[in-house]
Amino acid sequence: MSMRLRRRTAAGLVTVLTVFGGGSVGTPTAGAAVVQPVDASASPQARAVLNWLTQLPDRGLRSRTASGFFAGYSGSAAAESGKDFATQYRDVAELADRTGQFPAVLACDYASAWNAAQAPTAINTDCDTELIEHAGRGGLVSVSVHLPNPVAGADWRTPLPQPTFRQLSDPASASGRAWRAELDDIAAGLRRLSDAGVPVLFRPFHEMNGDWFWWGRQDPADFAALWRGTYDYLTTAKGLHNLLWTYAPNCGSGDPAAYWVGRAYADVVGLDCYTADPSAITGYERLVELGKPFAFTEIGPGSGAGGTFDYERWVKALHERFPRTSYFLAWNNEWSPARNVNGAKLMNDPWTVNRGAVDLASAPVDNPPVVYQDFESGTEGWSGWHLADGPWQVTEWSAHGNGSLKADVDLATGPAYLNKVSPLDLSGDTVLSVDASTALWGDQASGSRAKLYVRTGTGDASGWTWTDSGAVTVDTKPNRLVLDLTKVPDRAHVREIGVEFTPAAGATGRSAVYLDDVRRGGLLAGFENGTEGWSGSGTAAGPWAVADEGAAERRSALKADVEPDRGTVYLRRTAPADLTGATVLTVAAGTAPWGDQAAGTTAKLYVRTGTGDASTWTWNESSAVTVGPYGKPLRLDLAGVPDLAHVREVGVEFTPAPNATGRTAVYLDGLTRWS
Repeated sequence: MSMRLRRRTAAGLVTVLTVFGGGSVGTPTAGAAVVQPVDASASPQARAVLNWLTQLPDRGLRSRTASGFFAGYSGSAAAESGKDFATQYRDVAELADRTGQFPAVLACDYASAWNAAQAPTAINTDCDTELIEHAGRGGLVSVSVHLPNPVAGADWRTPLPQPTFRQLSDPASASGRAWRAELDDIAAGLRRLSDAGVPVLFRPFHEMNGDWFWWGRQDPADFAALWRGTYDYLTTAKGLHNLLWTYAPNCGSGDPAAYWVGRAYADVVGLDCYTADPSAITGYERLVELGKPFAFTEIGPGSGAGGTFDYERWVKALHERFPRTSYFLAWNNEWSPARNVNGAKLMNDPWTVNRGAVDLASAPVDNPPVVYQDFESGTEGWSGWHLADGPWQVTEWSAHGNGSLKADVDLATGPAYLNKVSPLDLSGDTVLSVDASTALWGDQASGSRAKLYVRTGTGDASGWTWTDSGAVTVDTKPNRLVLDLTKVPDRAHVREIGVEFTPAAGATGRSAVYLDDVRRGGLLAGFENGTEGWSGSGTAAGPWAVADEGAAERRSALKADVEPDRGTVYLRRTAPADLTGATVLTVAAGTAPWGDQAAGTTAKLYVRTGTGDASTWTWNESSAVTVGPYGKPLRLDLAGVPDLAHVREVGVEFTPAPNATGRTAVYLDGLTRWS
């Protein structure tokens, strides 16, 4: 199907992302990097959403990309859709029925002017009701507005001549007044969401690099002026401080940054992509380099592929090509994951965050600051190559503590490396991570990119195997690089670990790069192969190992049914273990979304150590953390725990809140020791 024909059915978006009711809106946990929206007066809820989306891809091995789904057009009676939004909402039920999941992001379209038979100024915001209902169940919400042409007698497909387009930015012109009247209608719907405390990911003028909308292929300067004028009108004149602004060009329509409106006017960048081969998409790197959270703001099968498209291709592409994706939004009808092949694999992939798993009050970086090397007292054996000078241990920047590793680099001469060449056995580890940063000085152009790597093997260095984390754009704050060691061959023979820094094209001048807090961790219990010797106390039933339910790492978790009015419940493994050399123990703990949790269940991670009779063992526990459907990390500092060579029991204590009732469940996953 051609772009033009596809666009008559799959209209473009002005996107609104919200959380309300069941979603947890709050400030991130301590230590998380806080991202500032372009609107200095943005609401706390909008700030929380932006921070969550920014950090989501840094989770590591799981739950790092939010799912999304388009549910329909508000108030549309267009023949081509045959449905209004309330009827299209059934598509969401179909998605849940066939994939077992509700999307994290639900989208509606405020306008029906995409259909030529409709009035060109038709705006309908009735779908706010359904969106608030979805958000009240813990989901995020998206609102699309296919922008009607504000010029009398012109439909959405009629390109505007440059002089007419330019007049839209002039409030004294007839065209400018008509454009503001249209914005007033749109703002009325957004106001409803604002009054409900709903933050909005607002995506005007989508696919501006194509030629099928009236705002498409305009002069870039005129386009930026209209975008900025729209921003000023809605933010200042209309007082909508719940908006997060999203810049979303089309895949395959030239340079996606050609119409870039500037860092001060966009919070998120994205791509609309309908293709039979997601792995071949171009433009992702170009947009990620802009230093904003990235999303696939529309996805679906390419021309003629509806009903036969394999959505596992998107799973593969996200993992291998697009790891910095904060969310994707799949289209409905024949483009839906529910009506194509392997849609359930997309919605149930370990990376996918669905409704009920959105927790804005928790920074979604689940690898704790447990250090293998922290550069507090020297370079710790690290060197480098292709550097201008260094490396040295310095105190001018750090992710944690006081020290870090620094090297000067010449941005015009290509990649630079910080590395440590020394034998290392990582056979008991599953994750390696490091915090990376760049200096303030030097012309970084669109930003340097970094990847964490290891080289493994025996014999001569020419035969060593390189495995890396994939490139991430880094800046002056701590940027977490995470390498999944389960993909690394011959982990017992690591010969080199390092970070490759690659400047952007056009970067010039002398600058510096930094590293801090190299971390290594080993998975002690993942429950992929059963309960792994764990049992329970005080449970109503279980525990069992369950797949695709409550997991925080890969696919499986440990689950037990509980009845809160029975009191405290324990999940534990009583067996000798040696944790000598470990500094921290972590596990992800959560509860099911059903049952009345009252003020919330709290959880503690504990170990018991000692020799002889169990009555003499020493109990050591973490702080209590309130947990929910989105598994939260529990962290036990082992520095003060006696006799780690004789660990006798590891477990988690779940304590329900007073007045909690009904049957529910608790989950554990990803018990990891860090050294």
